[in-house]
Amino acid sequence: MTGDLKVIDASLALKWAINEQHSEEALSLLDELDVFICPEVFYLEIDAVLTKRVRIRELEAQEAKEIKNNFRALPCKLISHSQIDEIAFDLSTSFNISYFDALYLSTALKFNTVVQTADVRFFNELQNTDYKNHIEKIQGV
Repeated sequence: MTGDLKVIDASLALKWAINEQHSEEALSLLDELDVFICPEVFYLEIDAVLTKRVRIRELEAQEAKEIKNNFRALPCKLISHSQIDEIAFDLSTSFNISYFDALYLSTALKFNTVVQTADVRFFNELQNTDYKNHIEKIQGV
């Protein structure tokens, strides 16, 4: 597997900005990263959660916008959809994982690395597959 280069999914990354269960563990991972990779959908997922939190009044609009801008400043290398869409489609139709989760896994496979996640369901779905070594959940989850 590729050295320190890791795929970070939105479930984990959101814990960097929104204080919730396991945020401390997620933040310790952020401190260790020089750069990370993720599919283009990463920012779409982040923004969808932030705007929902505004709609349900868990965040103020200005705070959500600041978090959004902070995410854009992170050292994230985006992988275009066209580079991973075929394998993601195959993975999502072969396993009980969402297409979005399959995009993260496809990115990890493309770079021979792992997806770091806080999504227990995604992690568990891969544990009895050939892809179990390409996903890690943060400690405590």
